[in-house]
Amino acid sequence: MSKSAILPQAFFERETSIVARDLVGTWLYSQIDGQLSGGVIVETEAYLPEDDSACHAARGLTPGNAAMFQRPGLAYVYPIHSRCCFNVVTEGEGIGAAVLIRAIEPRLGLSLMQLRRSERRAKPVLARELCSGPAKLCEALGIGRNFNQHDLTGGRRLWLGEPRTGEKPAEIRVTPRIGVTSAEDLALRFVWAGHPAASGPLSWR
Repeated sequence: MSKSAILPQAFFERETSIVARDLVGTWLYSQIDGQLSGGVIVETEAYLPEDDSACHAARGLTPGNAAMFQRPGLAYVYPIHSRCCFNVVTEGEGIGAAVLIRAIEPRLGLSLMQLRRSERRAKPVLARELCSGPAKLCEALGIGRNFNQHDLTGGRRLWLGEPRTGEKPAEIRVTPRIGVTSAEDLALRFVWAGHPAASGPLSWR
């Protein structure tokens, strides 16, 4: 299966909620030690630079969130327990905004992703659950803190690609975000309607 065209920096230099919506249906690729894995993004969440207390940038610039204030198209990867969450920096340098990639439909390197997800488990992970959450997809794709501030527009190791013909969702549902402890009323979660690889309650897919 061939790779799709790389999303350019201009794609990410837009208002964060627009980028979050437009990322649904695009591809996320990981190529580590020559091994390619990836899939189609089916769920995202926008974290805004203003009036959004759940956004990590709301606390101001810190060593931990510095990537969010750099140029759009870079990765912001932060730790959660023993795993990570992967975000794409948006808007403009110094602003502090990003899109969290919440779930993908795995398409490339399934056995590799299965191996990565199953290493610490007694039995294999079900295919539909390989990447159905932000920490799950990072584990499956081998995304760690070493990818923080990585240039996603360079087509190396970790990047995003354009949708393939006929693969954009017919409907994108917009709901409140999942798992936030503040600004929980903001409808900033974008999900491919009805997609089985999305996270969250079935009623929100």
